[in-house]
Amino acid sequence: MKTPRKKPIHFSQKLFDEMMEELMLGYPLSQICSGDKRPTLRSFYRWLYKNPALLSPYRHARDISADSLEGNILTLINTTTTTNVSLCKLRFEMLRWIMARRAPKRYGEKQTIEHTGHEGGPLTEIRRIIIDPSTQTAPSPDT
Repeated sequence: MKTPRKKPIHFSQKLFDEMMEELMLGYPLSQICSGDKRPTLRSFYRWLYKNPALLSPYRHARDISADSLEGNILTLINTTTTTNVSLCKLRFEMLRWIMARRAPKRYGEKQTIEHTGHEGGPLTEIRRIIIDPSTQTAPSPDT
């Protein structure tokens, strides 16, 4: 059984702004695009592809949406009991993972890169100097 196709929705800045507001509130994009007067997910991504200026507000809305998930975590903490602690821990880890993907600078794991030499020792510097003989001046016969 095929699902009926949605009527095509043409881009409007007002509709895009409404969708970004819902995204900032933490609603998934698939849910936002499921409404009758909303574009399909494919059409939404096509909007972004055809108009790169929309990428900045979209990324900003996704970044802010991570903050709205913080409320879900606080609610989860307040409803945790000894009987559902494993389920709450799983939900917490899933929310934390989503937040880290949406706003990696704020909620992602901090990564440090350490430069070390062979077997953890100090770095050694090797320099190779190549001299082109054709650019050398010949020594004067007086010296």
